[in-house]
Amino acid sequence: MKVKTPKLWMGIALFLTLGFFGLQIPLKQKYDGLMNKVRAASQFIAHPIDAEALSFLESVKRSWTVHSHESPDPIIAEIHSVTGIQNTLDGVVEFYTHDPLPYSFFDLNRNTKESLVTSAKALASPTSIDGRIYHGNGTCFVKITETVVEVFNDSEVGLARTLYVKVKAGEKLTKPVTASGGQN
Repeated sequence: MKVKTPKLWMGIALFLTLGFFGLQIPLKQKYDGLMNKVRAASQFIAHPIDAEALSFLESVKRSWTVHSHESPDPIIAEIHSVTGIQNTLDGVVEFYTHDPLPYSFFDLNRNTKESLVTSAKALASPTSIDGRIYHGNGTCFVKITETVVEVFNDSEVGLARTLYVKVKAGEKLTKPVTASGGQN
């Protein structure tokens, strides 16, 4: 009696391979869907602070109203604890500009990390009127709207986040937050 061992092993290998990829295709589709939604909603480009951006930032700090100031910034600290992205200015720029890696059939840990970073980005990343995060000289900032700017700085206790709002003459800012986090 002739044994067909090589054909049997080839059949088993083919079955296992098809099963492996067959189970991962729905995961890949969900992963790709999440990545595409986040790319479309909040893709930032890192832009060095040039003379024009520096002038704008100085004007904001000089004449706009501080809506909130948090030091250390709890949002970036939480993102750091979940994703491992640095709790620094460079980490903020990396987080906002992060472009997810393509799905890997063989590195599920990487897929998990990318999913965490992308989910955090979907929840915590603001919109921007120009799609840029400006960075340099120990500062980074995002123009959220024409009247709202988010600024990050290094401070003695860690990364500080300040939200500036341009208030129209005669208007009062509703519920401003003090530097200690309490409402006025």
